[in-house]
Amino acid sequence: MSLLTSSADVRPEASVPSALTGSHHDLLLPIASPGIRSPGEDEREPFLNEPNRTQPGFVAKIIEHVTDRWLQTRQFITSDEGIGVLKCGLAYLLGSLATFIPVVAALLGPQEGKHIVATITVYFHPARSKGSMYKALICAALAFIYAAFVSLTSMYVTIYFHQRRMIELGHALVLIIFVGLGFGFIAWTKQKMSDPLVNVACSLASLALIVVLTKEGAIQRGSVSLAKVSQVLKMLLMGIGATMTVSFLVFPVSAQKKLRSNLAVATRSMAIIQSTITEGFLRRTQHDLQGFDYTGASTRLKKAHGELHKLLYETKLEQYVAGWERAYCHEEKLVHWAHGIVHTTGALHSSALLALETLKRPKFADHPLDGPNANASTATSNDRQSTTSSGDDPILQPVDIGMLEMTALDNGQPVAAQLGRVSDGLAPESLLVTELFDSFVDRLGPSMRSFTLTLINISAEIPLGLSLDNRVAMSHGSAAILTQAIEEYREAQREAFGLLYREKLDNSTGTFEQEAYFKEVAAICAHFSHSLLKFGEQLGELLTILADFEVTTAGYHRKKSWSWIKFWRRDPPRSRYMNHPNDGLDPRPSLTEVAPGYHTELLGTSSFERPSRLQPFRDRICRHIRGASSFFRKDETIFAFKVGVGAALFALPSFLSFTRPIYLYWKGEWGLVSYMLVCSMTIGASNTTGYARFLGTCIGALCSILVWSIAGSNAFGLAVLGFVMAICTFYISLLKGQGPLGRFIMLTYNLSVLYSFSLSQSSADEDPDERSGSNPDITQITLHRVAAVLSGCIWGIIVTRGVWPISARKKLRTTLKLVWLRLGRIWETDPLARRITNPGVAALYMTPEDRLKMQSLLSELETLRVAARYEIELNAPFPDTAYGKIIQHTQSIVDDLHALDLQLLGMPPSEPQLSLLRYTSRERQNLSGQISHLLGAIASSITHACPPNQVDLSKAKHSRDRLLATIFLYRSGDETSSSALDETYSLLYAYILVIDQIIGKMAEILADVGRLSTGRGRGERVVNYE
Repeated sequence: MSLLTSSADVRPEASVPSALTGSHHDLLLPIASPGIRSPGEDEREPFLNEPNRTQPGFVAKIIEHVTDRWLQTRQFITSDEGIGVLKCGLAYLLGSLATFIPVVAALLGPQEGKHIVATITVYFHPARSKGSMYKALICAALAFIYAAFVSLTSMYVTIYFHQRRMIELGHALVLIIFVGLGFGFIAWTKQKMSDPLVNVACSLASLALIVVLTKEGAIQRGSVSLAKVSQVLKMLLMGIGATMTVSFLVFPVSAQKKLRSNLAVATRSMAIIQSTITEGFLRRTQHDLQGFDYTGASTRLKKAHGELHKLLYETKLEQYVAGWERAYCHEEKLVHWAHGIVHTTGALHSSALLALETLKRPKFADHPLDGPNANASTATSNDRQSTTSSGDDPILQPVDIGMLEMTALDNGQPVAAQLGRVSDGLAPESLLVTELFDSFVDRLGPSMRSFTLTLINISAEIPLGLSLDNRVAMSHGSAAILTQAIEEYREAQREAFGLLYREKLDNSTGTFEQEAYFKEVAAICAHFSHSLLKFGEQLGELLTILADFEVTTAGYHRKKSWSWIKFWRRDPPRSRYMNHPNDGLDPRPSLTEVAPGYHTELLGTSSFERPSRLQPFRDRICRHIRGASSFFRKDETIFAFKVGVGAALFALPSFLSFTRPIYLYWKGEWGLVSYMLVCSMTIGASNTTGYARFLGTCIGALCSILVWSIAGSNAFGLAVLGFVMAICTFYISLLKGQGPLGRFIMLTYNLSVLYSFSLSQSSADEDPDERSGSNPDITQITLHRVAAVLSGCIWGIIVTRGVWPISARKKLRTTLKLVWLRLGRIWETDPLARRITNPGVAALYMTPEDRLKMQSLLSELETLRVAARYEIELNAPFPDTAYGKIIQHTQSIVDDLHALDLQLLGMPPSEPQLSLLRYTSRERQNLSGQISHLLGAIASSITHACPPNQVDLSKAKHSRDRLLATIFLYRSGDETSSSALDETYSLLYAYILVIDQIIGKMAEILADVGRLSTGRGRGERVVNYE
């Protein structure tokens, strides 16, 4: 039985049998309409008035409410999120036992600070996978090694100067080098790595250093004390040990299973998305793209796709520890495949929107070749061709624009009016284009629907959610079915377009305008069809990867090697993605790999010049100087420098004899810890974390007083109430996404309650200022901690905003400029020109590396946009909506480029196509230059905060229409075209349509940029970019 239906009599609304299940009705769920009655309803029932029903009593309502709450609670407890919260509470309970159990507390020594064990369990919580715990262990070990090195080195420096009676100079060096540079390096690492676990390790290193450098007193006395260093090591081992015990023994989580689960969710979500997009394309409506199924699948896809990189690294650690590092290569290929097909899904969505927009506003209309002068223009073109061509060369030359101007003058209309006139969506034109599109859908729609259902069924059968320990053999028939479906759809597509073109030739009584509309509809259908075919081909790549993985992992329990430990037997380096099918398609270097000296290398040196022997040495010195200056100009370096200076100033009172008692009384060390936690790169991020930590400190203080008033110094009561506190705060941190708020609540709680318990178990001589008689004064203790934490938060905001402030709004504009300049450079590359010079290599606008870099920049834009919301400016509020639209339009441009890349990949170059590309090379070069210039002008406008008054889109539209006219002139003298899907013309037709859509997006971006610029003044000005 054929997989695809090729009958031309089936309407788009008809039901199409599925290739795998026989019917697609099993995949569709009926949606009840609120305004339609079911057949079983009584027609005499009032339509507006609800029938009288017996209202439940008060007790029944309470029982129903309690039952619902219990069902919700049970569902939460049994969910992955609920289990994670319970594991965090259990780990905190174990960590707090280091304070409550006297034997364990005695192992940590007589020093205070035993509550740090519980604090470590808050930061290194067990609600993570085994791979993440391995990474947490590595980060914690590095943090301790760094803290121990800085602490011991600072002690020996002070001893050296103390022996020479220059202790003040030693303290100054400790402040400048070990506090300033040491904490600055921590801040630089925190921003450079931009990883949550690295941030936690940086916080842990800061805590250990602050306790040793400012509170312990050995450095101030000029002596060596290993007691605090050893205590920090013991507390680190206890905290990490408690967390890892809970993580590995209580419902352990595998990163590989989570990775496979996310890949399965992403694959099925993309199948739903492509099915919805295809149905919306066939029905000529955008309602399907705004429905619940599409938005829900998009949300799931975005969430699953955003976690792939993190889960891939955690999977790598798990598999390397388990001795199965060879499987990691296949996991990496799967993630790389997921990135590629996500971009393809975006391209499919872009091509569908292009088709729907084109149906509303046809673009191939009213060119200078219609009317009575069409034949004359063609003859003139043929005469010019015959005079300029030599011999039997079939290559045509570019159209003479002067001839077009003469033709336009004969028609009595200016060139701009004829070349730049675009249909305004008039009813006759839209009706004609819609009829043509429906005739395409009548032939191609059934095959497209059947192909889409085949993709959905195969996506549902792929065992992506399984791991190494839970393997099920993949059905080998899926690959054959998919290959057959792709070939049959490609053949059905070719037959449908050929049939339509033959019908058009049989009824060749239409005007030239109808001919243009026919080509336009054929172009948008072919453009969408290529994207859909590429989606199916990439699904086939997934089946190939899984088949290789199944062969490689057969009997993996007997093949564990741990060969990564054998550093003396390293294998030769392999490519990153193990010869991925998309690798090697484009020899052009990616945007991130172009050498800084590229332009100077192109110039070279004259062969008559003898370079100096010292020239290589001078070049090396200059290169190092440029690299150093570039390093010190980076935001990360500036941020690290000012954080280090702020930390040295905050720690200065602990080194002065007359201010040290005040520093110790008000617990200044915790203020410095808070300062290091609050400092963030941008002002908006610092404001966000500062507010969260301020609120968390206040809530934690109130909870501490309440808990101590209930349980007092009873260890059992404090342990139970602490477990409840941990459950609540981890619910806030993990499920509500308020990590800083939840962590600071517990930090303040630990500083107050656990410290008070330790103080109650010690002698009455320790800390008499924080006692009320023989018992700890919880109010006084809480006040000191709150004052210290708030002082650190305030100081962090002052340093972040007052010393070389880094504005998130400015970085947002700078990143937007970088994105648009990259897009402008992409347009300058012109892969269609490289297709002429090197037809054997598929030239693309964006390589896979470029797409990943561009997507990373777009994700960074969203992060900066969120941070910019919290920057308080007196002149104007942050225009969040306008920036959101700009980012959305920029993403649409990237998707349009990728859709064009898919068509370039799906259409191998032919001699007639290359001839047309040579014929239109001048027009395409002008158009690419106009697009690149526009993107540069947009980047300059938003960078300098000025309205783009000098930007003129009409030149780009004029260049586009000149290219379109040139193609029509070429085709009027070409008698070889025999199909509506002729690849000679469909590529350039799609190229023009995509450019028209990009010009429209740029017009909207320019309007938004103009509003941003004029909005800073007194009034709003309307800037027209059309």
